[in-house]
Amino acid sequence: MHQRKRNRQIIMVFSAVLAVSFALAPDLAAQENEQVVEVKSTLARDAVRPGETFKAAVILKVQAGYHINDNAPLDEFMFPTSITVEDSPEFEVVEIYYPTGRRARFSYSEAELVVYDGEAVLGLLLKAKEGLAPGAKILKAVLSYQACDNTSCLPPKEFAFEIAVPVSKTVGADIHPEIFDKIPFKSLRK
Repeated sequence: MHQRKRNRQIIMVFSAVLAVSFALAPDLAAQENEQVVEVKSTLARDAVRPGETFKAAVILKVQAGYHINDNAPLDEFMFPTSITVEDSPEFEVVEIYYPTGRRARFSYSEAELVVYDGEAVLGLLLKAKEGLAPGAKILKAVLSYQACDNTSCLPPKEFAFEIAVPVSKTVGADIHPEIFDKIPFKSLRK
């Protein structure tokens, strides 16, 4: 009789552990599928002329409690944040600017890391091809990153996004100087 009671207790404890494991599993899966980085893009002008070199910004908003590595992590095993622009017959990439992240230490790494958290603004210097017809154009790109909290990292992700580029035969007006004045493109320094 005593052995049967003990077996029942073991089964109840095992069942409770399984129930907790199954209850937590969807949360872990949801966390891995969660988009912790919001991506927006904008141009420095309201329209671009054919043949013109122009600026675009990719604004990253990292969810509170998370960070992503900058483009040149100090630890070779950390996944860098990067932008890949899809080849286009209409546009060419002249330069991609990545700001330097802030230095920080986290429990999952022995080394100091350089990360983006909060908001980070990446820059693209692009050139519209000569003879490009006026109208609304789309440039496709992918942001690659790995989000981490203070104790662990989620798997690396790729997020596809688009940059809307209105093309006109007339000179566009400058917009968003508060963003573009802070992006020091090397190609534009003289």
